[in-house]
Amino acid sequence: MNKSMRAVVYLGPETLQVRVVPIPSIRPDEMLVKVRSATTCGTDVKTYLRGHPKYPPPFLSGHEFAGDVVEIGSMVENFQVGMRVTASCFGPCGACYPCKHHQENLCENMIHNFATYAEYVLLPGVFVRWNTLVIPENLSYAQAALLEPLASVVHSHKMIQIRPGEKVAILGGGGAVGLMHLQLARASGAAEVIVVDRFDERLEFARQLGASAVINAGQTDPLQAIQELTAGRGADVSIECAGLKVTWETAVRAARRGGRVLWFGGLKSGTTVELDAPAIHYGEIVLFNTHGNSPVDFWEACNLVASGIIDTRSLLSGEMALSETERALQLMIEGKAMKVSINPELT
Repeated sequence: MNKSMRAVVYLGPETLQVRVVPIPSIRPDEMLVKVRSATTCGTDVKTYLRGHPKYPPPFLSGHEFAGDVVEIGSMVENFQVGMRVTASCFGPCGACYPCKHHQENLCENMIHNFATYAEYVLLPGVFVRWNTLVIPENLSYAQAALLEPLASVVHSHKMIQIRPGEKVAILGGGGAVGLMHLQLARASGAAEVIVVDRFDERLEFARQLGASAVINAGQTDPLQAIQELTAGRGADVSIECAGLKVTWETAVRAARRGGRVLWFGGLKSGTTVELDAPAIHYGEIVLFNTHGNSPVDFWEACNLVASGIIDTRSLLSGEMALSETERALQLMIEGKAMKVSINPELT
């Protein structure tokens, strides 16, 4: 094996560069994986545009991936060289207070693995023990890479508990994560799922995946449209996926009295939102926010895709080379792609 590899390095806002860097050396409890697919993500887009609060540049980027095990440490027991695997980007310790209360996504000693736009990726021991799965035979590498964002969707739906017959509104719902929310809402028995977005192509695709109604927020007042579609009550469950201040606020206003709101998309640090406190209080509107996922969510996401309940294949907009990673993120920003599979073997 060579001692060096190509990897995408984040240098600053809107600046990525492919560099040759050393292939990581593994410790006894770690594994080295050859990346076959690293999918683009909304989080990567945010990092590309404004940086990451925890990681000053330069740093290797990307966090959704799947590949082949090429080297294992002497203490690794459940994996072998040649296995097809994927791993979450979250590595909980399993021993802190949140972990012992089944809140591994809030681990006080969390390790993040943000270095998957590369030819190889190192899996630290905590990932090997907690958050690495063998890919089912019926899933492609790119489908397996999408288990990480789906696991976060699975985690959030355990909070909002969509019940059969309910009406759900998804704001910013035309992207890949919004379409995962759409499919899981349908699988949970939602009678109607209303998807709001600003790109007609995405809205048409949402309709194909089961949306009962679609709203272009650039052409129609989404609040008025949601009211009309719900007999003037508002949605039983309102899900925010865009990660924007305006959609956080709109999501609350879109929920009915006694409804539930999920803030899924994260906002920039320091952002404040304005809410109608009396309407929330006296209307008993319940607000949920969510971050990341736990090992059990990752496992459940794998089963949902392998069984065919959730379709991730259709969320892929194509395959591009490592050198085209920046362009892939720009296509997402322009609304021309949902998820792009970055294949390091392409030239």
